[in-house]
Amino acid sequence: MDLATLIPAGGLGAATVGGTLLAVVVYLLNANRQDRKEYQDAVDRAEVRADAAEARRSAAEARMDGLQQAVDAERAARRAAEDRAAAAERELPHHRPDGGGP
Repeated sequence: MDLATLIPAGGLGAATVGGTLLAVVVYLLNANRQDRKEYQDAVDRAEVRADAAEARRSAAEARMDGLQQAVDAERAARRAAEDRAAAAERELPHHRPDGGGP
């Protein structure tokens, strides 16, 4: 085998250009891979934050529902007490607050 067959058609300069081009392509592919990894890591972190925010929102909603139920129960109890008081007042003989009779 002759050494001349190993030299590219453009001479040694063509091999250098080809090697440089290959190095640039490899560099760009590695940079692209790194960018995709960083992007995916950022997406993963954002998803974790979104999940945590959803959990906090759900907990706040549950707490709000519990508080609303407590308010509703207190309103019902107040209405029942007012109804009992009104019924008791209707059953009492009427008298004047100044101590006088009917």
